[in-house]
Amino acid sequence: MPKALSEPSLAGIPFDLGTAAVFAIIGWVCFRMGFRAQLAARRDHFEVVNLLTVERIPYHDVADVHIDQLSVRITLTSGRRVRAWGLADSLLNTGGSERQNLADRLRLIAAERQTGAAPRRTRSRLPDRWAPVALFALFSGAIVLRLVTQ
Repeated sequence: MPKALSEPSLAGIPFDLGTAAVFAIIGWVCFRMGFRAQLAARRDHFEVVNLLTVERIPYHDVADVHIDQLSVRITLTSGRRVRAWGLADSLLNTGGSERQNLADRLRLIAAERQTGAAPRRTRSRLPDRWAPVALFALFSGAIVLRLVTQ
């Protein structure tokens, strides 16, 4: 692929820009899943960072925590469920009693840290909006450099 990308394009500029956009989106997805996806226990809330959303769940809104095969499912007092995907390797290697211990620890954190002054639950869609633009600029710049130098 690098050899093919270093050669002049036969399809023209629109194809090159489309290719840059596709690589930017793939790079953004890899960045989100590889480096940003997480479940963090903050001072007054759980922060669930998934591919397209960031949710901040106050501990007093947590009704239950359950560990599925590849995710943690937080059930809220309203009945809504929030899944934390793409968790660290430690969860993927957790099985049997260790899996239950992890769920118990998360429930204990939620029970111990419940306060009346907790922030309200928030949900942000499409975080890191700058990443696709930056990656698109990077790949477009590489294509322009290739076109100028050849």
